[in-house]
Amino acid sequence: MKKNRNILIMVFFYIIGSAIAVSYLPWWGLGVIFALGGFLFVKPLWQELLLGLLLGAALWAGISFIMSAQNHHILYHRFVEGKILPLNPFLLTAILGGLHGLLGSLFGHMLGIYLKRS
Repeated sequence: MKKNRNILIMVFFYIIGSAIAVSYLPWWGLGVIFALGGFLFVKPLWQELLLGLLLGAALWAGISFIMSAQNHHILYHRFVEGKILPLNPFLLTAILGGLHGLLGSLFGHMLGIYLKRS
């Protein structure tokens, strides 16, 4: 039961922290939060990478959807109708956000390991 509570605390930290960071910082705010989370919540590396990839993709795609909806999906329709991108723009954005979250989590995890050894 305690393990599930810790997982919920981590997920809420990432979601709330990312919402606050992206609203006040540029695009790299998500990576900062994921690095901080990887540093604070020490987990096995595979869990850190999986969490960074999945949550980063979900949060980044959600943020891009909200921004696109505020603009009435004008740019989205131009990309799709003009066949500029081979993929759905939201899928491409989710892939890039997942990589961003993954690298932030990896950096935080490695920094935690490095400082633990010193």
